Amino acid sequence: MSELTAGIYSLMPLRDIVLFPGMVVPLVVGRRKSIAALENAMESRSQIFLVTQKDAGVEDPGAKHLYSVGTLASVMQLLRLPDGTIKALVEGKHRARVTGFLEQDSYFSVEVADEPDTDTEGVEVEAFVRELRRFFEQYTRVNKNIPREVLDSAMEIKSPTRLADMISSHLPLRTQEKQEILETVSLPDRITRLLEVIQREMELSEVEKSIHAKVKRRMGITQRNYYLGEKIKALHEEMGQGD
Repeated sequence: MSELTAGIYSLMPLRDIVLFPGMVVPLVVGRRKSIAALENAMESRSQIFLVTQKDAGVEDPGAKHLYSVGTLASVMQLLRLPDGTIKALVEGKHRARVTGFLEQDSYFSVEVADEPDTDTEGVEVEAFVRELRRFFEQYTRVNKNIPREVLDSAMEIKSPTRLADMISSHLPLRTQEKQEILETVSLPDRITRLLEVIQREMELSEVEKSIHAKVKRRMGITQRNYYLGEKIKALHEEMGQGD
């Protein structure tokens, strides 16, 4: 992955989405400033800074409504839709931190600096990565919503940072939780957080299975009692007719 070039980039706020480096996601964009920022990035062949809103309900966000850490992304494709919105395909490239806001005529630009990971090498990191792979493999066995190819891809990723970001994007986290992980630059700390999340999700899955089994069993008992009651009722009716 190429090095981040600090500088000024067009900004597009995201609602309820946290983009991690390495992610490729489709976005449907309708806000005027966001469309202008995308078009500028595409025309100038530069990257765009994507950052999540603190409150998704704010229609025209300013600096105070946005987190300070986001992701520089490449605009891979733009498709103009008949209703005036744009469908964009973007790929996250680098974590970056906002160092300044600049308001253009039709959109925001930001000055950003690299937000590099720390503690990315050593025996401890290798141990963390091995544990993360093991936990994620176990998690995909209980969560059938994650395709097999996602696990295969995770097993092939060599970079610990890329692996952590990739797994982060596939966990069912609230937006704020994902943002906290994005902002965690210490790789061991980030992986520790992911291990905690995966452990929690696996425990929840076991509880849900137990609840489902109990409900199914009780429904079976209720159903059997209902059928038995209906049979007894029919038998009584037959006996009454025989008299």
